Amino acid sequence: MRRKSPMVELTQAQTLERIDELLEVTYRSADLGNLTDPLAETVYILLSRQTREDCYQKLFRKLRARYPRWMDVLSARPTDLRELLRPGGFHRARTRELVGILEAVRADNEARKIGPYASPPRDLTLDHLRTMSDAAAERFLDALPGIGPKSARCIQSYSLDRKRFAVDTHVHRIVERLGILTTGNRKADHDPLESAITPAIRKRLHMNLVHHGRAICTSQRPKCDRCVLVSFCRTGRVLSRDDRHPVAVELFAGAGGFGTGCRQEGFQIALAVELDRNAAQTYRANHPGVPVVEADVTRLKAFDVRRLVPGVGEPAVLLAGPPCQGYSAAGARQANDPKNVLFKHVSRLARELNAAYIVIENVPGLKNVQGFSFLHGVRVSLGRSHYAAGEYLLNAADFGVAQVRKRFIFLGRRRNIKDAPPPAPPAPVVQPVEGRLMRALEDLPWLPSGTIAEYAHQDNGTVLLNASTMAHSAAVVAKIARIKGSGKGPISYRRLGTDLAPTLIAGHRAFPVHPVLNRTISVREAARIQGFPDTYVFCGPRSTQPLQVANAVPPALARRIAAHIRGLMEEDGLLAPSDDHPKLQRRPAVAPPAVDRGSNVLRPHEKSLKPVPPTSMFEDEVALVSQ
Repeated sequence: MRRKSPMVELTQAQTLERIDELLEVTYRSADLGNLTDPLAETVYILLSRQTREDCYQKLFRKLRARYPRWMDVLSARPTDLRELLRPGGFHRARTRELVGILEAVRADNEARKIGPYASPPRDLTLDHLRTMSDAAAERFLDALPGIGPKSARCIQSYSLDRKRFAVDTHVHRIVERLGILTTGNRKADHDPLESAITPAIRKRLHMNLVHHGRAICTSQRPKCDRCVLVSFCRTGRVLSRDDRHPVAVELFAGAGGFGTGCRQEGFQIALAVELDRNAAQTYRANHPGVPVVEADVTRLKAFDVRRLVPGVGEPAVLLAGPPCQGYSAAGARQANDPKNVLFKHVSRLARELNAAYIVIENVPGLKNVQGFSFLHGVRVSLGRSHYAAGEYLLNAADFGVAQVRKRFIFLGRRRNIKDAPPPAPPAPVVQPVEGRLMRALEDLPWLPSGTIAEYAHQDNGTVLLNASTMAHSAAVVAKIARIKGSGKGPISYRRLGTDLAPTLIAGHRAFPVHPVLNRTISVREAARIQGFPDTYVFCGPRSTQPLQVANAVPPALARRIAAHIRGLMEEDGLLAPSDDHPKLQRRPAVAPPAVDRGSNVLRPHEKSLKPVPPTSMFEDEVALVSQ
């Protein structure tokens, strides 16, 4: 029987919707120079064919400067027009087509008694197309010299504001590479592709596809390593390995905090797997060139990974942050939650891929859920997959993050690499704690409640992303203003201090209260606290963004872990030392003593655990906590 694919089967509409969102957050429908006047746009489109953007825009400006009225062009000598249009190439043909278009418009205007034939007389016009149906306007434009179906739809979209979609060379090249509705005949694809795209997004999607075709998905040597659409493109997913950049595969990748830190440290993420649609989109948008698949890890096999990303081979490290709702104090904390044993599939995939190292991140709550400890289960699972592993309770605050965020980090090395104890944890970074949170927020604008700032230009030339603030009622603002100290009750009524935030949790899709302002912090402010760069954009509806930020591994902690793995690879002879990535000071490979604030504790409860008999619901992969 055929095995069910682990990948989410996206419909064509869902794929196009994801492509549209990624291109929009990348290019923001930047102006292509198109014009709102339909006759001017018709001439502009004519001049743009098979010509560089800077050249045809310059030609159009020169044409309008020399001949302010279209009737003046009809009165000009053909030799003068040919000389003016010469820099764009095909100047003889363009001159004939330009004059032919204007002659056809003049005849039409005369028949309709408009433009030069109105009272009082005006210049030639195509404004009457605004009152025509889409089909009638397209037939009229398609009959003009040099204007085909593609150009006719561009004119309708840009100057008549119609919900049309044109398949030009850039669009056709991209959709062909993506395998979306293509016959190999660009003219035949106009109607099918237009029908497949939601009318509301047709114009912006066309604009952004043109930008993408010019900048990234070029006809020769496309820049796949910089492409946000690589997840949907088989050609782009072929991995080009570089010995200087160790390869990583990331499971339960979320919004990309772990991946951000690893890439900063020189790792090449060959594949990221994330089931949540919005988190996957955020990862794609911020990590161009990294394929991100929406897939069920429990059904994912090494075969699937290598089929998705040819060339991945045996990755240096497998990274994973399995869902923590069954363990977390902020979740349901049910011992029989199926998500609690997803770590088994992480260790299984590490074994199948023959990854040299494995890193698993999860909450401290996994040590005791209704009397069961899943620490034992993770150890057993990693051991069965032939990894020598240790677990360490690390605090992100010890690595420069403006947040007290304790997480178990499991570090494992494949046993056949080196006969040595489990890898030791990375050493903390010594940084002052006082005022750290306020320093993280100090140069962000202090926006009032209810401000919309998803993409806001600032006076200094930068763009503010995901900075919208929650719209509180006057009663809520007054209640927030009365909070004393850190406050009590729901998260959205607890005020942050100025040094370190508690672990960020997105309660009811909202964050805690700003240290100074009488409102909850924005997604951008939360991202600052987590350590994301300001250029990091969070996709999806605003209501989904807080959870993406709160669930992420802080990039600073991730980078320290990545540097630590890189150093282990150098020590184990799997990677040549690099001056660009010097070894960081690490602890010796022995169990470190317990330290204040619960940091870096190796197996702190091992002696208090009893294995569960094989008849238990999780067999021998959990342990009972002694009472």
